[in-house]
Amino acid sequence: MSWSRRTFLLLLAAPLAGCGFHPLYGGSTVIGYDPDLAAIKVQSIADRQGQILAMALREKLNPRGIAVPQRYVLNVILTLNRADLGIQRDATSTRGEIQGNATYTLMLPLSDNVVFAGKSLSTSSFNILQDGYATKVAEDDARERAIHDIGDDMTLTLSLFMRAHRQAAN
Repeated sequence: MSWSRRTFLLLLAAPLAGCGFHPLYGGSTVIGYDPDLAAIKVQSIADRQGQILAMALREKLNPRGIAVPQRYVLNVILTLNRADLGIQRDATSTRGEIQGNATYTLMLPLSDNVVFAGKSLSTSSFNILQDGYATKVAEDDARERAIHDIGDDMTLTLSLFMRAHRQAAN
């Protein structure tokens, strides 16, 4: 790249430094985690799928496992439903679908004050094969994908809420 092109690109990027722009999906701070998200305690969620979601949320909200005082409590209700699709004439199906639904509330500890409430949905599909084991593995994978999609959506929504909450406080 020529010197003039580099200078031109640098001049284009310079105004972004003072406008408060920072990427939503990138690291939020220099220390590598958001202290407001790390201060959320994820309550236990029922069933094995709930455990997977709770572990994913704990990892996403506090990736470094830093010990911070808990300022919020996250309660989640997770439901996963299976539906058969692609019904053939002989009443067998060739496609399955997992529909995940998580309803959650962010509360202040030791109180019933709801600070934020939300809902996350995800749909994941899988093939129903002749081999029962292969179908079970595909269904389990679809469940796990739906759970991780819900966790990603919840983390993004909570990040946006915390950002708006910080800006309102300033």
